[in-house]
Amino acid sequence: MLPLEPQIQLHPLSHSSFHLTEIASANACPLTEPTWAKFPKDSAVQDPPAYRYYFINEDSSIWVSAWWTKQDENYLRAGEDIKVGWFRPAGATLDVTGQRLDGESAPLEFHAPCCYPTRFQASGLGFPTPGCWEVTAKAEDRKLSFVVWVEP
Repeated sequence: MLPLEPQIQLHPLSHSSFHLTEIASANACPLTEPTWAKFPKDSAVQDPPAYRYYFINEDSSIWVSAWWTKQDENYLRAGEDIKVGWFRPAGATLDVTGQRLDGESAPLEFHAPCCYPTRFQASGLGFPTPGCWEVTAKAEDRKLSFVVWVEP
């Protein structure tokens, strides 16, 4: 099993106090462990349901892909938008917000096209600064929150 803490690789000559502070912050971030699960069947998704990593709320009404977890590369990076797929109650408006837990920052950027009639919803997420982030998604009266580490 891979460690829960993000792996921060330092260059041999870059061991400054900034990097040491970053390592301490990353280890203190209460990361949410993703679930290995088969995504729900949905007519908007061309692929048949397959097992992947997701963050899933308690009643399984909101799922979000956690494709970047459990990999040695493809970390979440500050200032870079990523594509993220969601499953939520069919046709419900998905509201996603995020706040940095370990410092000040502009809010999370969330972009989603309108009017997906099924459970699936495509989106884009953008974290403006590196650090420990809590992301909260709401659809109807359902809610999902998870914590991730964002690399510089």
